[in-house]
Amino acid sequence: MSERPDLLRIGRVELRIERLVYATVVLMSVLVVYDGWDTLATFGGVAAVIVAPIIAIALAHLFAEVVDEHFVLQRPLTRAEWTRLAADQVNVLLAAVPPLVILGIGWVSPLDARSTIGLLLWTGVATLVALALVAGHRSGFRGWRLMVAGLFGGAVGLIVISLQVLLKP
Repeated sequence: MSERPDLLRIGRVELRIERLVYATVVLMSVLVVYDGWDTLATFGGVAAVIVAPIIAIALAHLFAEVVDEHFVLQRPLTRAEWTRLAADQVNVLLAAVPPLVILGIGWVSPLDARSTIGLLLWTGVATLVALALVAGHRSGFRGWRLMVAGLFGGAVGLIVISLQVLLKP
C-alpha cells in the first residue's frame, strides 16, 4: 500500500483513485453523447475525442486547485507549488491510456469504429467496477459487501451508458 492512503500504487506509479473514477465517468459521458462519429470514424478522430476531454479535465482540475491554493494561502504560489499542482494532473492524463490502448486494439481487429466505441464504453464500466472493488477491499469489505461495492461501480457505468438511449433515441 502507498504511504499516502489517498493514492493507489500500480508498480511505480501512484494514482489518485478519485481522479481515475471522475475522468472515466466524464470520458464515458462524452463518448455516449458525441454525435459526430460519422465524420470522425478514423483512429485519429476517435483518439481526439478521447484525449480532448481528458485534457479539459486536467486543465479544469489544475485551474480549480490553483484558485483554491491562492484562496487558502492568501499569497502568490511559489514555483514549487505550481510544479506540484501541475504534476498532480498526470493522474488525470493517465486516465486516457486504457481507452487509447483499447482503441488501438479495436482498430487493428476486425471491429468497425462503432463497435470499438462500444468496447470503449464497456471497458469504462469494467474500470469503474474494478476501481470500486479496489476501494471496497481497501475499506475492509469482504464477501457480499465487496460484491455490492463492485455492483455500485457497474451501476454508475450502466447509468452513463443508458444516457445514450435517452439522449439519442
